Amino acid sequence: MRSRWQPRLLAAALAAACAGPGLVLADTVWLQNGDRLTGKIRLLDAGKLSLETDYGGTITLDWNKVKTLESSEEILVRDEALKDEYLAKLQRGEPGHVIVATSETRQTRPLPELDQVMRPRPFINDAIWKGTINMGLNYKTASTKTEDYRLDADTELRHGRWRHQGSVDYERKKDNDQLTGDKYALSASSDHFISDKFFWQGRGLYRRNKIEDLSRQAGVGTGPGYQFWDNELGAFSLTGLLGRMNYRYRDGASDEFYAASVRWDYKRYLYSQRLELFTAGEVMRPLDNAADISLDAAAGVRYRMTDWVSWFLTYSRNQVSGGRQSLNEKRITTGLGLTW
Repeated sequence: MRSRWQPRLLAAALAAACAGPGLVLADTVWLQNGDRLTGKIRLLDAGKLSLETDYGGTITLDWNKVKTLESSEEILVRDEALKDEYLAKLQRGEPGHVIVATSETRQTRPLPELDQVMRPRPFINDAIWKGTINMGLNYKTASTKTEDYRLDADTELRHGRWRHQGSVDYERKKDNDQLTGDKYALSASSDHFISDKFFWQGRGLYRRNKIEDLSRQAGVGTGPGYQFWDNELGAFSLTGLLGRMNYRYRDGASDEFYAASVRWDYKRYLYSQRLELFTAGEVMRPLDNAADISLDAAAGVRYRMTDWVSWFLTYSRNQVSGGRQSLNEKRITTGLGLTW
């Protein structure tokens, strides 16, 4: 299904760009109770319609409560009855129906036969900035008093053919007032899109652990990547990197070596983007005998309680095996996050 969506996404994005910055277009949704809402249709999925408004943020509507609707621009439609996806403009129809106008046909369709509606994302834009801040806290008093704090932040900036990403991760843990965990990690990457799918990435990272024998990991890398999809339903990309790494240990020794790695980043939105499933990470293989393999990965779920506040549950693992000093950290974190 995704391969057929991609050319249509690009075509619709270029059409939106040609409309001009001074032209303000609005979509309209008529409800069965007589209400009329205007805004921008973002997504129809799993029986929920997302409408972005300037007066109430993003509104989620039950699809079976919609009487009819119309779009000011062409959007992508998945028709369950025809088992097809196509680019079309929606026009107001009789109650329970909508007129679907393509470049070749114009026909009336029952609303239940429209399985998905997706707003194309313009590839060319001035700047888009988004990010997430997660906060986790665990305090337990029993035979052992435990304090566990975690803070991490991710941000992304896009402009033109560039995408910049950065992340910060900090964790501190005490057992009976004794420090048993104190670490942080920083990473940054820049992607330049050669086409709408292929990009070239440059990346740097630094990890500091004040408790483990492997106390520092630092490196830089560069290589090609491929964006399989990036739309209102989620995103998925793979990147292959070749770079230089440095390991430092608590006793003052160090290892420096070249390494090859594969990175992945996957997101899937469900229930009108209220629920998010995600996983991201990197598998690295040194090109000499410094270590066998390195893994830094995370997977989890996020539920948006409001447009800004979300609850998350994450499982993460940081492993270095076969080296001078091994590392195997696992953790499960839950808490609240801010998303913009």
